[in-house]
Amino acid sequence: MPRLLPWFVVAALVAGACGDFPVATPPAAAGEAAPLASLPPLNAATTTTTTATTTTTTTTRAPRPSVVLGFAGDVSFTHGLDRRDPLGDVIDLLSTPDFTTVNLETTVAEPGVGRRVAKTYIFKSPPGSIDLLTSAGIDAVSLANNHTLDYRRDGLLRTIELLEAGAVTHFGAGEDEADAYAPAIAEVGAWRLGFVGFTHVECGWVADDPTLWPEAAWACPGFEDRTVAAVAEAAGLADVVVVMVHWGIEKDHCPQPYQRALGRAWVEAGADLVIGSHPHVLQGIERIDESWIVYSTGNFAFPSARGPSAKSAYFTVAVSEQGLDLDVIPIELVGGRPRLMSPGPAGDLLDDLGRWSFGFVVDGDGGVVPGEASGACD
Repeated sequence: MPRLLPWFVVAALVAGACGDFPVATPPAAAGEAAPLASLPPLNAATTTTTTATTTTTTTTRAPRPSVVLGFAGDVSFTHGLDRRDPLGDVIDLLSTPDFTTVNLETTVAEPGVGRRVAKTYIFKSPPGSIDLLTSAGIDAVSLANNHTLDYRRDGLLRTIELLEAGAVTHFGAGEDEADAYAPAIAEVGAWRLGFVGFTHVECGWVADDPTLWPEAAWACPGFEDRTVAAVAEAAGLADVVVVMVHWGIEKDHCPQPYQRALGRAWVEAGADLVIGSHPHVLQGIERIDESWIVYSTGNFAFPSARGPSAKSAYFTVAVSEQGLDLDVIPIELVGGRPRLMSPGPAGDLLDDLGRWSFGFVVDGDGGVVPGEASGACD
């Protein structure tokens, strides 16, 4: 299958960016998941054979045309980024796939909506942010992250109102627990996609009382079974199940043991893709049976990205009857705005991503292929 927008044909200027992030306290590790059961091939062509006394009739369904999905990391239009055409340099990149999803790491609401929570970093983007998403070709957002409730329930519900008015699919948070964990279903070509979103960040909010903050779909200790049930529900409704999850340690390129355990549990429950965010840097890739786990997609449009947090990627997944093919397109953030990375730095980033991965490397065209790098995260 042809690669989507190969990076090596694009030359881009390289510049610095600004801002920084606090370092989060590592969450407690979860126990190791049970060994995987063998999963059937994804959507293999169906053949039905009926045998009578004298004849045999065989019918074969025609293969469905493939579709391409796009995934990017943290997006927030705060600190005036909304006024600087934040996605203007990547519109072609975002709109080429058939369906693109990002992590919306901000409340979106008017200035007077909601009461801010008591913490250091609070994100609220203006209502016009929804137009920025849709005009750039972004189709869906995960709301499962540690900023979706920065302005409490009122801020979240206003965010959802604005997303729905803009026809943007959303998941991972909602009016109540059932709404938060419910899968969002999208029809893309001949494929039915199921999306669920979870957050493992701000686990202290629900550590003492699990009934607090029911508007978010938590993946914290004590909520793991709820996440597995949500994945299984999505698997019963969709051809391809995508988990978007907020987890890990900021600025750490290696996943924690609990991330790998949760990822495996979700794959066993029916997830085909697990797409992570929160560290603000890239983390590696793992494949379990026929399913892919991208532990962190890094930043995408984020005003304070600089240094390692300004080096990121856009991930595309070609979905066909033969399975899922994963590709990586290196990007860089300049002043919080994403753009394609120039070939030299892009090659270095792809090499690094292979070093942080598990049994896979990334070739010069961005394709994720079997191979052993240095195993920096083993």
